[in-house]
Amino acid sequence: MPTGFRLIWSALLTVSIGLLAACGGPPPVAAPHHAHHAHQGSPSAPVSQSHGRLDPLTGLATPVHGPLVALMIENSEYARPQFGLSSADVVYEAYMESFYYTRFMLLYWGHAPKTVGPVRSARPYFVSWVHSWGAAYAHAGGSTLGDQAIVNDGIHNMDGLANAQSLYYRTAAPPPHNLFSDMVNLMAYARRHWGNPPVTPQWSFAPATPSGASAPPYQTITMRWNARNTIEQWRWNSQAAGYTRWVMCPVSCSQTGYTQVMGENSHQPVVAKNIVFQYTTEYLDNSDPNPNPGDRWILIDTHGQGVAKMFLGNRYYVGTWRNAGPGQPTKFYLANGQPARFDPGQTWIEVVPTAASGTNFRLTLSAAAAP
Repeated sequence: MPTGFRLIWSALLTVSIGLLAACGGPPPVAAPHHAHHAHQGSPSAPVSQSHGRLDPLTGLATPVHGPLVALMIENSEYARPQFGLSSADVVYEAYMESFYYTRFMLLYWGHAPKTVGPVRSARPYFVSWVHSWGAAYAHAGGSTLGDQAIVNDGIHNMDGLANAQSLYYRTAAPPPHNLFSDMVNLMAYARRHWGNPPVTPQWSFAPATPSGASAPPYQTITMRWNARNTIEQWRWNSQAAGYTRWVMCPVSCSQTGYTQVMGENSHQPVVAKNIVFQYTTEYLDNSDPNPNPGDRWILIDTHGQGVAKMFLGNRYYVGTWRNAGPGQPTKFYLANGQPARFDPGQTWIEVVPTAASGTNFRLTLSAAAAP
């Protein structure tokens, strides 16, 4: 980790307060008339194969079976509400620059929402996770090291600013927060070019936590990525037997309370059955200049091992994560060395910095339900 990273990060956050304009979400998204849409599992969708198979990412039966696509989604105040969060099989969230923002990488194998976005650029650590799953990658450009990693790792590339522009469209919202796509079209493109290779699960599944089950040890999980615009919360919902997602944007948006994150296609709450905090080293990338003045890309270690805090259904464990190297899956283990067993359903991997990384990330766990 470079010397003085904690001071640099804090200074950049302070400077950013005077640089950002007030927030404003994008206007309603309307897909172009020529775009082809299909409902999830529709017989007309070109991604369907057969019925009754299990999704290797969720452990749930699904009528839509691949190919596996990873998609980059923005998480600034200008991008909310995003399209595609509730129907993703797995979601990765991680820092993407030294100011404060996080970014999402969504994995789809068993669902194909008609609208996804806003689509944003690649980073090398996200590419590492794409490589580990063997997914095709949908994104809009990337950092220098992100683009290099796509080539070096032989990623099946669907770049909305380069080789696959026809798969994306712009809305009337201000760029770069206005690039969207259709997961049906992305999957069909991936199938035509690279087929539909089998996907190996990276974790096994336990019996599902039933609705109305006893509450977990922690009912409220609060993540402060930055104090300006990204304070997020997971709240246990007994009826859903999972955690609903909430977000607050206190300074940039003058938002004093949390807003529930909804699926903009389904109009249903985002519900995670599993939330895993993967602690790893993060540091400034001084070799790759960011075009935004005073900002820096960051790098995140994706190989090796570290602490993992796991909320799996209504169970909570502190264990470890391990990754053997490029192209290898990340495995999660309990404190006794046994593989962690996930609840069937959506999983969020929250990739967070270790204390030694010197960021302003804070995780707060509360046994009480959020008010």
